[in-house]
Amino acid sequence: MKRSLITLILLVSLLPIFGSSYDFFHHRLSFTWFTQESLYPESTISPFSATSTLNMISLTEGQPRSIRYTDPDSGTYEDIPFLEGDKYADETMYLQLKTGINIGFFRLSFPPYIETEMAFQGALNTVFQGFGGADTVGFDGAFFFGFNTRWFDRINIRAGFQHYSGHYGDETLLKIGDQSGSPVEYVRDNNLLIGISVNPASFVRLYVEASSPMENTWMKPSIHIPLWVIKRTNGQPLHIVESEHDGVSTTDFADAYRAWILNGGVELSAPIPTIGAAFLALDVLAHQDGQTLHMPGGYDSENPWEFEYTIGAGIEFSDVIGQANARILVTYHDGRFPLLNFHYLRSRYFGLGFFVSS
Repeated sequence: MKRSLITLILLVSLLPIFGSSYDFFHHRLSFTWFTQESLYPESTISPFSATSTLNMISLTEGQPRSIRYTDPDSGTYEDIPFLEGDKYADETMYLQLKTGINIGFFRLSFPPYIETEMAFQGALNTVFQGFGGADTVGFDGAFFFGFNTRWFDRINIRAGFQHYSGHYGDETLLKIGDQSGSPVEYVRDNNLLIGISVNPASFVRLYVEASSPMENTWMKPSIHIPLWVIKRTNGQPLHIVESEHDGVSTTDFADAYRAWILNGGVELSAPIPTIGAAFLALDVLAHQDGQTLHMPGGYDSENPWEFEYTIGAGIEFSDVIGQANARILVTYHDGRFPLLNFHYLRSRYFGLGFFVSS
């Protein structure tokens, strides 16, 4: 084992001699330090994918009007309004602004059989009110770090660590003022994510992904945390620690509860001469933590998982921004509001936006 490790280190140390891209064995094997386009494509229409997005949202249901706080006195949660009375109740316009990257490092290619790389995908997602002072409702940070592999230019696989966390906008929090409890935040740090994307034909992409918290991780809110997750700093069960911190009762989860998130979808494209392609996509998310009903005491193993659906259609302009694809899309979303801290708020909306993805 030690000899193999030394050999690997020596090979990596010699790579700079060959430059940023060098072909071996008559151009059969190549190495590239950095690529602007990773081997694993991100979903364009998923609300939290690592794409750059400018999306105008028109809500038909589920306007964010309050922040969920812990209430230690009652042992439950309380929704505290940040919009007074019926103020702006008839407003439907919001602006989602997202910046994302999807890049690869240290790629080894043996085309057309196999390519593999280290990869980083990240995004900063925020939503503004489209009315009044255009206040920031909140913002999220998300990233993935791991390995991508492509087989025969058809099958893409990724596996690694995923992190995301939600944050309320300062302008929104200031409207509430001081509270005895604390905001119910949504954090999943060090998820294990595995995904596969398949192109059975040039105009079709199918993908399925699954993510689950690791044993030694950080999660919020407390009512979502599986019993086997431990707090990394002291090794205690994180569910119990966070429940005591929030002042809510602990949950007796069934063994099958692992806070899974499953994601799947299909993307179709048809060429349009001199323009690019017509684009149609469907994205589906399934959250096992929906079985908690997002309230203390709400969990039941018989409760259904929570599902989200997003469909999008529009025009794709290929390779107009470096190696990226630009799309103008109309979308419809039935699921959670597109900010992590509003995970408990079911919304429906239409979107019209400009999306850039690798």
